[in-house]
Amino acid sequence: AMVLGVARPAGLEERLAGAPTLLIVDAIERSPGAVAEALHRLVGAAPSLRVLATGRHPIGMAGERVWPVSPLEVPPADAAASLAVVATYPAAALFLDRLTRVRREPLDRGEVDALVGLVRRLGGLPLAIELAAARGRVLDLNEILNRYGDRLLDLAGPKSGRGVAHQAVTVSLRDAVAASYRLLEPDEQIALRRLSAFRNRWSVELAEAMLADDAAPGGPLDGDPVPLLDRLVALGLINVRGTGSFRFRLLDVVRDYATERAAADGELVAIRRRHALVFARLAGRVAPQLAGAKLAAAVERLDDVTSDLLAALSHSATDDPHTALKLAAKLPRWWRFRGRDVAGHQWLRRLLDDPRTADADPADRAWAQLGAAMLAAEHGAGHRELPSAESALATFLELGDVTGELAARNQLCALWIATGGFDEARRHGAAALALATRTGRTRDMAVAQNNLTWHEIRTGDLAAARRRLAAVDRLAAQCGEDRLRALASANMADVDRLDRRYDDAVTLGRRAIAALDRLGDPGHRGRVLGTVGLALARAGRAEEATQVLAQLRAAEAAGVSDAAGTSAAIEATLAMGSGDLEVAAEWWNVTAQAYAGRRDLRDLAEALVGLTAVTRDPVARRAVIDRLAEVCKEGGITLLPGERALVGGAC
Repeated sequence: AMVLGVARPAGLEERLAGAPTLLIVDAIERSPGAVAEALHRLVGAAPSLRVLATGRHPIGMAGERVWPVSPLEVPPADAAASLAVVATYPAAALFLDRLTRVRREPLDRGEVDALVGLVRRLGGLPLAIELAAARGRVLDLNEILNRYGDRLLDLAGPKSGRGVAHQAVTVSLRDAVAASYRLLEPDEQIALRRLSAFRNRWSVELAEAMLADDAAPGGPLDGDPVPLLDRLVALGLINVRGTGSFRFRLLDVVRDYATERAAADGELVAIRRRHALVFARLAGRVAPQLAGAKLAAAVERLDDVTSDLLAALSHSATDDPHTALKLAAKLPRWWRFRGRDVAGHQWLRRLLDDPRTADADPADRAWAQLGAAMLAAEHGAGHRELPSAESALATFLELGDVTGELAARNQLCALWIATGGFDEARRHGAAALALATRTGRTRDMAVAQNNLTWHEIRTGDLAAARRRLAAVDRLAAQCGEDRLRALASANMADVDRLDRRYDDAVTLGRRAIAALDRLGDPGHRGRVLGTVGLALARAGRAEEATQVLAQLRAAEAAGVSDAAGTSAAIEATLAMGSGDLEVAAEWWNVTAQAYAGRRDLRDLAEALVGLTAVTRDPVARRAVIDRLAEVCKEGGITLLPGERALVGGAC
């Protein structure tokens, strides 16, 4: 009334009816009921009136149009770019603008990454950005990130003006979030506290599982979660990005505050247990798809919730080890596929050794034991988990679990090879093939045939190896198992290389690499790349072999491939091709050292064959031949005709 020059509120309707008017009302949440009542009366009396209202939630009037104000866009996490590029993102631009008000010096190059980390952690919230930038008066950006990155709610700053008590009025993120929290009904506050367990983006289905109350079904949080989520989105507490299933996310400061409230109310342990159980169930649904045609989609689904899986493991390992074991037992194939075999093995071994899991579900323990063996084998420690795999097989046999028995026998096939138990390895491989054939499990038949191929190569029967690999390709095609087909192609390329069909090995190997690139399997890709490099070097295609060598070393430097032995073998082969036998001998020595202690003695035998071929001193050559003979005997290896020719029939 005062702004419009009207003596009393009753005169507003007449004043507004005279001409089109825009009325701006700010902070409606301070008195939502009175604001809604007043605006409803005014709009009814003055149809030409338009109202622009700002606040933490909609007014709720008929015909109201709502524009949620999203946080400012932040740079991507991997934005390894210049300050000029980072500053194009609105969140970073606002931070830099506010920083210039308290600091004259430009950003140092070492602060750019901290800038990206800060605005991402602040969620693009303007208030949070302004409060953090104000700290630039005394701290550089790395110090701000280190000091406040894990306690954003503590950010506060003085506002201009003074309060009634003549003291500076301060505003903090905690106060701002608490104001929104107080707008929620009690059941909505409970829901927000439960949703705070999510570490990253989540789906409607996961929210529904997290909110369900198994102990008190039919409660206020049971049923359709969509209206609740809609309310939280409208209040700006939940951020929605993208169109995929995993598009919901609590702002970091909201999650931190809700977690504080959960801890204060004594709910945090129960909420985290619920979170772990939800993700154990999710992993249980996805795990069977990690071996089959749906592998890529299953891996991507788990990738989407990586941070939640790790958080669930971390919390439940302390408070609910049975659930932690159930969850970890479902993840070995995902860990292996993503090159996290060491970390995954450590998790499984920690949980299996925890005395509190001794009475866990026998099937969960068996799958965890088998997973530990699988992951240990990836980094050359499979022999240590041989008893675990044997125990898992015994459990699966007792439970009558065919799927578990097949998985255990296939894993034992590889583990016995690592310990030199070749007869045992072949026995388990043959038993797995027979069981898979009897039960009509096509994929398991292909896996067993692939495992048995190694024995044919070991004994020098390349024709038999080709037949098995052809069967693998045919069976894998029948069940839509693209990864098995790629591995069959990779193994066939190695057979071609051993059979001196170098051009065929290169063609088939590159085809396998392309398939593995599509599937995202860096571990096996590195091995096939080595096969291609060796075939190129043997074929005299030195320039191409050198290019492959550079790729192998880059992969090794990045930690995605252990190719030291293969790289040295390529160097040795290239040196042999150029006639530099002394350099070749040095590289074959490096190759033999790299392969020593590996589970597959076939590679070591090949390195010793090469070393024999380039060693001219009779005494030294005799020593190499004697060592080669020991390796062949230990590994049950039969040299190929070409290899016997290189050593002159002496072995």
